[in-house]
Amino acid sequence: MDERIKKCPECGSKNLITDPRHAEVYCADCGVVIAENLVDPGPEWRSYDEEQASKRVRTGPPMSYRIHNKGLSTSVPEVLTRTKKLRGIINMDSSEKILSFALGEIDRMASALKLPTEIREATSVLYRRAAKQNLIKGRSIEELASAMLYIVCRQYHVPRTLKEIEQVSRVPLRKIRRAYIFLVRRLGIKLAPADPAQYVPRFCSELGLSDAIRERAIEILKANESAGTAKGWGPTGTAAAAIYLAANLSGVSVSEKDIAKVAGTTPITIRNRCKELEDNLKINTDTDILSYPHQKGAYFVI
Repeated sequence: MDERIKKCPECGSKNLITDPRHAEVYCADCGVVIAENLVDPGPEWRSYDEEQASKRVRTGPPMSYRIHNKGLSTSVPEVLTRTKKLRGIINMDSSEKILSFALGEIDRMASALKLPTEIREATSVLYRRAAKQNLIKGRSIEELASAMLYIVCRQYHVPRTLKEIEQVSRVPLRKIRRAYIFLVRRLGIKLAPADPAQYVPRFCSELGLSDAIRERAIEILKANESAGTAKGWGPTGTAAAAIYLAANLSGVSVSEKDIAKVAGTTPITIRNRCKELEDNLKINTDTDILSYPHQKGAYFVI
């Protein structure tokens, strides 16, 4: 039926009835057949409950790289549930078993970190790429999967640190860092320096700070972007220092210890970064004015 037909062309009634048995549409008031020989786009089978429909349906979920066979395997009938697991193990070779375990680890860690589906898919694709180049043999699957998850988070600009990934991984931080350096070099991956401003919203949310403090901290980081990158400052420590300065400029009392706990850094690091930010931006906490060091005479009121 043409979706543009909203009423009867003869009497103008909108009371139209679709008759699937005779494949036609007619007006319930005057009886005029409006459309005929309709094609039914539905399945040729019928079902009376969800269980019956699940057994008769022949289509499945879309292809996914998060599954070792990409979700394209043939489903086993319900009567063979006892042999289903055995059949799957027999049909898988050693490489598929390793791939299945690695993809499961990636999905587990991504779920614990509350990462979106596209991050999991991209990490699975990266693991398949490394396996195709024979970079997996002789190395720990857990540390490679953890490092790949961190690389993809950096590529998609999702603020996650190595320490956060270590908390959900089964390997220590030094091994994840070693695997990260190895993969970046061998796969030729180029990553831009992490932007500290990406960590500010999450840190402020966990600290219960207002949107005004969040925006002020981002402005502080933008004003000091070139200097922080050139000195190689850590993104989490820089973000924590900007939040601490923004809170003080707003008259909100937040301890360095609380910010350091949320950011995964130390109060000493926050104190040192705050001092450097104050020197670079010439922050006057009495008048709440920032003076940009690169533009003489340019002032920005925050």
